[in-house]
Amino acid sequence: MSDTLRIGIIGFDTSHVPAFTRLVNDPNDPFHVPGGRVVAGHPSFSPDLEASRSRVKGFIADVAEPYGVEMVDSVEALVDRVDAVLLESVDGRRHLAEIRPVLAARKPVYVDKPLAASYAEAAEIARLAAEHGCPIFSSSSLRFDANVSAVKEDPELGTIMTCDAFSPARLDPTNPGLFWYGIHGVEILYTFMGTGCKSVRVHASDDYDVVIGRWPGGRLATMRGLRTGNLGYGATVFAENKVAQVQYSKEVPIYAQLLQEIMPFFQGGPAPVPMDETLELMAFIQAAIVSEQEDREVALGEVRGE
Repeated sequence: MSDTLRIGIIGFDTSHVPAFTRLVNDPNDPFHVPGGRVVAGHPSFSPDLEASRSRVKGFIADVAEPYGVEMVDSVEALVDRVDAVLLESVDGRRHLAEIRPVLAARKPVYVDKPLAASYAEAAEIARLAAEHGCPIFSSSSLRFDANVSAVKEDPELGTIMTCDAFSPARLDPTNPGLFWYGIHGVEILYTFMGTGCKSVRVHASDDYDVVIGRWPGGRLATMRGLRTGNLGYGATVFAENKVAQVQYSKEVPIYAQLLQEIMPFFQGGPAPVPMDETLELMAFIQAAIVSEQEDREVALGEVRGE
């Protein structure tokens, strides 16, 4: 693997594609993240998803000629040309099929949220990654936001008791429930609460989702998904020594902050988010869907088949 990593992108139906490419390929960008270069892309998209099919041509144009990114017609062709992969497909339903050749080739891969559009497919991705010994991680950019990180690392907090997180949570039937956009808020919640959630209970309306998670020790934490009003991202963190409120930073591009985590991982470092945590987060979202459908509290073990 060379000092400058050759990076490939799968899926050209999200604004992350031109944003990541510019930040990596343009050394004159004030937030440039060194260490690699996007050299190839497989511009896949979902014909049945308007948010996917309507944007792919524009994002190809944004990166192909301006940054010299070669377009290839298959994931297999892309894998042959690169050292590491950004799986950017906005539609989580495509992730399992698209990642299989990447995992088999053992190329380090970052999977943009969501890891998959169901817990079952997320678990299969994790199983295949372990089987092939392929480095992988998945995360929302909100987890690494400068303001979120500052609160998380605040030594004055003491033990975090609970958290009320919030984010936009627009809905789309192709990626149900919080898999589509509310995953940002769930990522913020897990940033502060960590793993160990046992069950969830959902109260939902046209405008909001309120998901109550039950952690050991009587800790109850909430994620509020917003579909009306000011659609911000943030949390109120209730800790041993103080209460901290946080909203995401707009001073540093959030994708630059994420890339600062991705690049060391591509260079051989540890996954910034362990797969066990990501799988629990996927189970949290799946359990929330069942809770809303059946109007009851749902154990995460139930959706894991335990």
